[in-house]
Amino acid sequence: MKKNIVISSVAAIAALNPEGFTVNAATLQPVTTGYAVALKKTQNSFGAEGLAKVANVIDELQASGNLNGRTLAFGGWYDSESGLYYYDATVIFPDRKEAIEAGRANEQIAIFDLGKLEEIRL
Repeated sequence: MKKNIVISSVAAIAALNPEGFTVNAATLQPVTTGYAVALKKTQNSFGAEGLAKVANVIDELQASGNLNGRTLAFGGWYDSESGLYYYDATVIFPDRKEAIEAGRANEQIAIFDLGKLEEIRL
């Protein structure tokens, strides 16, 4: 898909999911299993500019082929304290322990269990 279409589609997904979402970067379909780990390089990405930054990072990662079979996803979540809707480039790990290690390596406060819809604090 062309990047501007992807960005528009992800913005529409965010509008329909005000509390948050995780969608496969290749298909834009919801990811419902595994552990979502946001990447440090897309922290503090919000608004249209932040979404464009996330799309660029996802493009780079897809082109690199260095995902080791893991799913790459767009993530979004609403921060009620700041009133901002954040976007993340997210890697989905099937293994909880690996996800926790990756979360710590990416300086995350938490990762997210997509199957149980639960935050896992680090």
